[in-house]
Order: sequence, then C-alpha cells, then structure tokens
Amino acid sequence: MTTHANKPKGRSIFSKHPFWLGNYYLVNICFYLAATLGALYWNRLFEQVSWWWVLSLIPLFLQRFRYIAAGAVILAIVCIIRFRAELSWTYFAALPVAIYLGHLSAVFIHNAVHNNFKPIWLNPIIGELCALHQISAGFLVFKYVHYEHHAYPDIPKKDPHPPKGYSFWQFVDQSRDLIISRLAAVYLESWGDTEKNRLKWRIQDGLLLMLRFTKTLFLFVLLGPKVFALLYLPSYIANVFLFAAFNYFTHVEKADGSTEILNLDNNGYFWFCNRTMFGVFYHKNHHLKAKLFNPMQMPEATQ
Repeated sequence: MTTHANKPKGRSIFSKHPFWLGNYYLVNICFYLAATLGALYWNRLFEQVSWWWVLSLIPLFLQRFRYIAAGAVILAIVCIIRFRAELSWTYFAALPVAIYLGHLSAVFIHNAVHNNFKPIWLNPIIGELCALHQISAGFLVFKYVHYEHHAYPDIPKKDPHPPKGYSFWQFVDQSRDLIISRLAAVYLESWGDTEKNRLKWRIQDGLLLMLRFTKTLFLFVLLGPKVFALLYLPSYIANVFLFAAFNYFTHVEKADGSTEILNLDNNGYFWFCNRTMFGVFYHKNHHLKAKLFNPMQMPEATQ
C-alpha cells in the first residue's frame, strides 16, 4: 500500500551536496561536544567518577540492538553494585515513567516529521530533542527515512525497514543496519556508484558513529551514571522496542506474498499504547492520513 505516489519528500538531503549529511553530522558533533564541556564545567562529573566509565558507553551507540541491550544491562548491574549505598526507592518508582517517556519519544518524533505540532517551528525542535533521546542520526535523517517508508511501504530494497522475512527479534536487532544500507544505496544512486563516492559515504558513516558517541557521552555527563544507567537506558530501550513493534506487527504478510498495513488494538499492550500514546498502533490510519496527530480519531468513513 503506497500513500505517496510522487517522489518521496526529503531527497534534498542527498541532492544538495555529496557531503551534506557529513556536514550535518559535523555540526551536531560540535554542538554536543560543546554541550558536554558545558555540562562538565557545571557538574564536575569526572571529579566524582572515573574516566573509565566512558568505555562502558561503547556498546550503547553501536548499530546492532544486541550490543545496545547487553551494554545497558551490564552498565545497570555495575551501577547498582557501585552505588548501592546511594540508591533510593525513587529510582525504581520512576522507572515506569522513564519507560513511558521512551515510548512517547517515538510518538512525538513521528508527529514532528509530519509537522503535526503547532506552531510549526516547534516540530524541528521537538524532533531533534527526540533524536537526542534516541541517540540517532538526527531529525532530518529520521524525516527522510520516514518519508521513504511512506512512499515505498514493504517494497524490497525501497522501504528502509521492511519487516518481511525477519522474526521480530531479528527485526529489532537489524533495523538500523537496514536503514543504513538503504541510505547508502540512495546516496550512490544520487551521486554515482564510484570508488570516490563510496569513500565519501564511508567517511559520513564514520561521522555518524562519532555523532552517536557524542550524544551518548553528553547524556551520560548531563544525567550522571545513576540516572543514565537506571532510568535513561530503560527509556532508550523502550523507545527502540516501540519503534520495532509498530513497524513490524502492523505490516503483515498475506498468503499471496503481498503486505497489508493494519490498525492493531487486539491485546492489552496495543490497547494501552493506543490510549496513552495517541493511537500509535493505528498504523494503517497513519499511512492513510499522516497529518492526524492521533490516528485513532480518523473518521470510519475515510478508513
């Protein structure tokens, strides 16, 4: 089912300049490095904890979810052991709120892409804040990927994250690899598949990894190890899970090999998410009318 028959929006991120993404990443890297230095000046974090904590952040900005999840679990265990005398019940009481906010981050960036916040200038601000929470490439990259998904839903080698052929946990684990592969293909389609352009893409891919590191470091320095490991990381994991869930379970392969996009409200998790997170699993309605902040509110006659 394709809802945007014309050329996808957002292609300008590749058509402006062959190093446009690299420049976008560099601007963000500089911003978050400066923000990290500002946070360190304010809280003097590494006067209280060792710089060796930075090494524990490495798994958290890698592509595969298995490394992110394993790193988050190990860091949480280390944090509980290291700070057990300082931990109070408030950390555990706040955990459901952190998980909810992780889910809400997915809903908000989704709506920001379609300029559903008013006034319109709020959308890139909310989008970039959500992209920080998600340790992602950034709002403009997410916007491009999402427009491609709307233009080519479930079309092999066109949709940036088609779930067909994957189990759910395979899809969770490999989603970022699928997206990066699609971005690389579009880049080479736009500028030519030459060794020079492949090198330019590899450099930009390296800058993306550096950007994700600087975002991770900033959040660690800003929040401190206890809040980062025990509240932020569960929120981050919850965000990855929700993105995977509504992109996977709402795109169902039929007996003839085609794919149908569904509205889901048939179990407790879907029901709860729809009523507390603006109809996030009404994904068919979202593809039909993306300008609805809450696709549950779509009139039945237009569904």
